Amino acid sequence: MTEQMINAGEILIHLLRKHRFAFRAALWLYLSEAEEWRLFLAVPGERVEGKKKFYKKLQSILTKEAGPLSLDALSVVDAKDPLIYSLRPPVNVGSVGGRRIHRGTINGRYFEDAYVYRAQGRGSRA
Repeated sequence: MTEQMINAGEILIHLLRKHRFAFRAALWLYLSEAEEWRLFLAVPGERVEGKKKFYKKLQSILTKEAGPLSLDALSVVDAKDPLIYSLRPPVNVGSVGGRRIHRGTINGRYFEDAYVYRAQGRGSRA
């Protein structure tokens, strides 16, 4: 996890808000099997509407705004995904600034390494 990655995530979050892209959580997660970091976005309705719709919307935003990250660095998950629910109750991370979770456990789920920008309960919007 680098300062550049954290800043890129913050810029992306601002762009998503600007374009009214609804999401309930944003976090960098280290995937040890792949040995890579990915920025996960938890979006309401992903299971119903499908990932393709949200990836198209993200690509459009990244193209219009010369976004700080490529689509390859992002993963869209449903806001009801177990990964996101393991962050409940909401992790208080302020408006954008985040919290690092290194080899920690939240609600019984182990995280090798993560950086959480925001995690909100049901009904909240970014």
